[in-house]
Amino acid sequence: MKVATLPRNPLHSPRMQANDAAILAAVERELVQQGHTVERLGEEDDYSGYDVICTMSRTPAVLKKLKKAEAEGCTVLNSATAVENCSRSAMTATLQSHNIPQPAHRYITCITDLCSATYPAWIKKSEGWSCHIEDVAYVTNDKEAAEAFDAIKSSSGCNAILFEHIAGDLIKFYGVRDTYFTHTYPAPDKTKFGLEKINGEPAHHPFDLQELKSTAFSAAQALGLHIFGGDAIVTAKGEIFIIDINDFPSFTAVRDEAAAHIAQAITNAKKRDK
Repeated sequence: MKVATLPRNPLHSPRMQANDAAILAAVERELVQQGHTVERLGEEDDYSGYDVICTMSRTPAVLKKLKKAEAEGCTVLNSATAVENCSRSAMTATLQSHNIPQPAHRYITCITDLCSATYPAWIKKSEGWSCHIEDVAYVTNDKEAAEAFDAIKSSSGCNAILFEHIAGDLIKFYGVRDTYFTHTYPAPDKTKFGLEKINGEPAHHPFDLQELKSTAFSAAQALGLHIFGGDAIVTAKGEIFIIDINDFPSFTAVRDEAAAHIAQAITNAKKRDK
């Protein structure tokens, strides 16, 4: 099988470039060991002629080319559409339509939309992914929220979504469709912006692991993802809320075992397409 891989553009990999590169390299090694031909592509290359493209890219030009490759019969993981579904507003709407538990939220297009907001809260760029520190902020009052909204508008020109802050343990989860699921408590010094510290040290609230797994896989399936990771909050009552889903995360804490499952998922996906 002829497989191409596409790395993530550094713009979409703040503080995580080395980790993103490492998981892709680990997947490539696994594929080579399985006997597949693997080629690393760039954004300007020709994407035709491959059986499978394994992509971490999120840039619009690449996603357009990947859709063309899919139309020509190439299997792409994650698909271009699935990647687009992980843009903040699309993801939020999809989770809501599939009744996936997430924090209460409202869309912010102007400062007056913050009237009667409840704090503390998170204000996040509505389109695309968080690439800059200004794209997501923890806010405790109208003034901070307005300043965060202005920063988002100035930095990206986007509107925002205000999410309820839910107290509890932050949990990072990772999955590969049909084969793999695990979870960890985050290390704040190894994340994009260090905002995980807002929820504090984990209290290790008891929760139903099967419920977390089922909820995470349901969210991933709704978005069309095969390779995914995300963040959840577990409250003191054991309630689980999904606060983020990522297409092809860096799998830093579980890289080697995840790489083997991702490589197998690539092989399995092509077999299903035949």
